[in-house]
Amino acid sequence: EMVMIAMCYSQSFMYYLGVDIGGTTIKAGLVDDAGRLFEQSRIPTVTGDWPLCFSNLIALIRTFQSGFPLQSIGIGVPGLADSRTGRIRVSPNIPCLTDVSLGKVVADEVHVPVTVENDANAAAYGEFVCGLGIGLQHMAYLTLGTGVGSGVILNGALFRGTSGYAVEFGHTTIQPAGRACACGSSGCLESLASAGGILLTAQELMQEGEISSLQAMVEPLSSELIFEAARAGDPVAHRAFEVTGHWIGIACGNLINTLNPQLIAIGGGVMGAGDMLLNPVIAAAKRHSIAASFEDCRIVQSKLGPEAGVIGAAMLARDALTSPCQNSLT
Repeated sequence: EMVMIAMCYSQSFMYYLGVDIGGTTIKAGLVDDAGRLFEQSRIPTVTGDWPLCFSNLIALIRTFQSGFPLQSIGIGVPGLADSRTGRIRVSPNIPCLTDVSLGKVVADEVHVPVTVENDANAAAYGEFVCGLGIGLQHMAYLTLGTGVGSGVILNGALFRGTSGYAVEFGHTTIQPAGRACACGSSGCLESLASAGGILLTAQELMQEGEISSLQAMVEPLSSELIFEAARAGDPVAHRAFEVTGHWIGIACGNLINTLNPQLIAIGGGVMGAGDMLLNPVIAAAKRHSIAASFEDCRIVQSKLGPEAGVIGAAMLARDALTSPCQNSLT
């Protein structure tokens, strides 16, 4: 089922389509050249059936094409997107995207220039050009959801590395010999700080004997239910967010010591917990970073929130028209 949210728009602006492919939902939004989001739509993500996933994606794009003259399309994908070819090398949470030259096959269907980028890089770019990063030169962005993504802006530009795979911070080791991760390693930040990671942390705390209202729940446990329980005063649920914030804070301390950024913005669905998660993040980052570098850096919740990926993908598509790069295909 497609869900659409409409806002007023003007024929006097140029429009770009930003598409954010998530582990559970594909979101698309019409964005003008100033980064303002107008029309939005979302559909469920098909993770294991490429023909169905592709046909759904094209149908979503065409709903916008039928009403708006799109200049270009930006697509954010979870996984390793080759910046030279637009090919998805691996997408752990959406396996049907693996080895797909997404930019080319979409452009061939819709006949509009297409830019493909890692979804967290796209969100980082959105926050940089339209959010809290305006006027900054060095910032990092973390997104916490089905997985943990990250993107970095250095010297006023998105840092991609050799092939576009740079700063996969969700797959840096935070807890040696820790939980297995979908990437094939263990102890990754993603295994600890994603929505699924919070669920496992709460379950482990209960297995250690702590009493919780979560034990009496009939419906399947989720990070959202854990947050609601924490807000209602459940000690295990609250502790699960403290522990999760601790791990994220260690990761932020590593980012601060490595990059000396001006800002770390944290977004994604898990950040709906707000200060319950952010406060332990800041406390742990302070303990695990050089004091002088920590003082240079604000750690804050993303301004663009869940729209960062859509807006960032659209802005990357916009900027690829004036500074074409190899992952922009027609």
